[in-house]
Amino acid sequence: MSAPAPPPGPSEPTSVRELAARIYVELVGRVMLTEAKPNPVDLAKFCYKLAEAFKSIETDAQKDAVAKMAKYDVKVDDMTSWKK
Repeated sequence: MSAPAPPPGPSEPTSVRELAARIYVELVGRVMLTEAKPNPVDLAKFCYKLAEAFKSIETDAQKDAVAKMAKYDVKVDDMTSWKK
């Protein structure tokens, strides 16, 4: 029997569906320990909303990081000063 695939690393993008499934599994495990058990369909919808929100914020953060990196201007004179 093969081992399960490791979760994607930071450089590997995760789809909204995969992220929602992970959130769902985590929440189902926690919710089953409580007395009030939500409707599984409603819980799945909630997980998709959470995953979509997370992905949109992640995309915005990546855009901001790329914009900041584009402002750096390293010149040869700057690198020669690093040797001192």
